[in-house]
Amino acid sequence: MQQLWIRIVQFYLTVGIKFYYKKFDVVYLEKIPKDKAVIYLSNHQNALLDPLLITIKSTRGKFFLTKAAVFKNPIVAKILNSFQMLPIYRIIDGVDTVQKNKEIFTFCSKLLSKKKSIILFPEGSHNLKRKVRPLKKGFLRIIEETLQTYPNTEIIIVPIGVNYQNPIEWGDSMSVYFGNHISANNYWTDNQLDFNKLSKDVTSNMKQLTTHIESIYEYDTSIEKLTNLHVDFTNPTEVNKCLQYDFTYTGKKVKSVSKFYPFFSFLVKAFYFIPYYVWRKKGIPKIKEDEFIATFRYAIILTVTPIYLLLLTLILTFVFGKIISLTVLGIGILLPIFTLRVK
Repeated sequence: MQQLWIRIVQFYLTVGIKFYYKKFDVVYLEKIPKDKAVIYLSNHQNALLDPLLITIKSTRGKFFLTKAAVFKNPIVAKILNSFQMLPIYRIIDGVDTVQKNKEIFTFCSKLLSKKKSIILFPEGSHNLKRKVRPLKKGFLRIIEETLQTYPNTEIIIVPIGVNYQNPIEWGDSMSVYFGNHISANNYWTDNQLDFNKLSKDVTSNMKQLTTHIESIYEYDTSIEKLTNLHVDFTNPTEVNKCLQYDFTYTGKKVKSVSKFYPFFSFLVKAFYFIPYYVWRKKGIPKIKEDEFIATFRYAIILTVTPIYLLLLTLILTFVFGKIISLTVLGIGILLPIFTLRVK
């Protein structure tokens, strides 16, 4: 029953993507194995959108490790658990709570021994900066415990790069790169896991799957130069090559926004004036971090917008009849999709 629920939600999220992103590309450098334990390790830029986008496009069912702070509300915790999300504790959650990770790690080890898959964001937090930050050791401890307890388990690591052109904008373009596989067993010798070597190799792979600006001192300057070159951030291979070769960019350039887009964007806001009002007056004031802007907007598009469109259709049916109401319904569905295409 839970798997049916997850598939329904996954389908709904996939439909929602059509109303949010202009372009959504997925690149698999290798086929994801179905008969082995898999750990997906991804960079983390855009709050809750990152795991949602990965789960839509990964080819296997999976469990998520999510920061424990979002589980504080019992109702929210129950919903997240229904999506196979598990809490992971950090030092900022308190010294005592970190001990709870042992139970979670043991559970993850059991999952891997049964050839299940899990998703982690080893950077430990989200950040809009275009760089791979130092990785935490949680995934390494899970692998170590698994191989100690279930030595015959073969564990495949799939590094992931999530890429956004303008991560806080509606109508953005994005891509998910599933990288070359890494066998965790190759780093296991004498009943020990080579933490440093495995972490270094995973980091190196992740840096190839997303834009990585190494120097924090030159970060703003580099972003400005890349932006002026109109690089396509959803193609990290070309962008990283540009950084490597002194900002010589040979990839496809991003086109300027169409002159028609402002007009159609206005029509969308006018048509969906109530959801837009909720977003501007109720959503934005509650956002404390830019990383949550896209998440909140996407949540409103998935919840408030369809309810508004359904109620509007019902009201028009009673007042003007089916022909007008169905016409308005069609406009409500097609207008935002068309607007994204002309952006």
